[in-house]
Amino acid sequence: MKKYSLLCLFFLFILGFSLFAMEITEGPLRLVLHPSGGRFSLYSTAINRERPEALFYDRDPRTSFLSLMVNDRVYKMGDTLTFRTHLTGDASRPAFVFESSFMVVSQEFIFVVNPLDSDAIGIRMIFTITNTSEEALSVGARYLLDTMLSEKSSSIEFATDHRIIDSETLITVDDDFSFWVDRAPLLALAGSLVTGGSGNPDSIHIANWQRLSNASWKPSFVGGRNFNLAPYSFRDTGIAYYFEPETLAPQEQRVFNITLALAGNGNTALPYTAIYPSTPSGEASLRGGDAERERDLRELREILTRINILLSSGTVNEEELNALESSLDSLRSRYNMR
Repeated sequence: MKKYSLLCLFFLFILGFSLFAMEITEGPLRLVLHPSGGRFSLYSTAINRERPEALFYDRDPRTSFLSLMVNDRVYKMGDTLTFRTHLTGDASRPAFVFESSFMVVSQEFIFVVNPLDSDAIGIRMIFTITNTSEEALSVGARYLLDTMLSEKSSSIEFATDHRIIDSETLITVDDDFSFWVDRAPLLALAGSLVTGGSGNPDSIHIANWQRLSNASWKPSFVGGRNFNLAPYSFRDTGIAYYFEPETLAPQEQRVFNITLALAGNGNTALPYTAIYPSTPSGEASLRGGDAERERDLRELREILTRINILLSSGTVNEEELNALESSLDSLRSRYNMR
């Protein structure tokens, strides 16, 4: 019973994943940042402002994530206890920061727009990795996106700017592909591939999302394989961006970026984009004040750490369980989640 109660606490923690979400709306695009897990959700309000359409799988934001390979060891940002996660900046330039004893990683979000079409708005994610240790480190990165728009219709295919992608595909810097497009009947989202500028990925693997997610780094590539992984997932697409390991000297940085944009009037905001004005004209809201949010995030991380320790040990006394329940109830009551 105690173990069952502890598991219930753990799942309640997961349900409270978006307690402190920051929402930023600019034009028809809504960005939702989940600081407690270092993940984001993206929506279009073009069709219905009151009921935004998810552009990625949003029932569990954790299905899209950043991983780092440091000296051949892989860390999933937002999940590993090695890196602390917090949100910085304001609505014009928010950023997740993942910090450990040897490295700081920031994931910054900047709104961009197609100069020829104000409806073709997007976000550029700028990743900066800094080696804060006193020794050289081998550092690579992977970003996995759980796409979903084309999965809603059997008549719509995932595509790039040059061809339909109807099976597993590996794109490298030598390929002449600038962006991918994921479409639904009334929506289209584009994402950068290889644009010829700095900070480009070394390769992009488009495959079944579950297959990509299950791999700690790179799954085997089989050209022509479909997007199914029976019996777990069917016609489930995912895109993994790979930035191969490079040696970073102490205090050296590595920067790369990914751009995502809505299509408007037949155009996309890719690859030609301009940074939006430094102060967005749209709406932004953060549930909870800055000081209170930081305090509650620290408490939430402490609760998760205690739960992980107790689950690993397999034993828990009644007093510890009651203390965890009390702490979680207090947090939930502050955000009207009872």
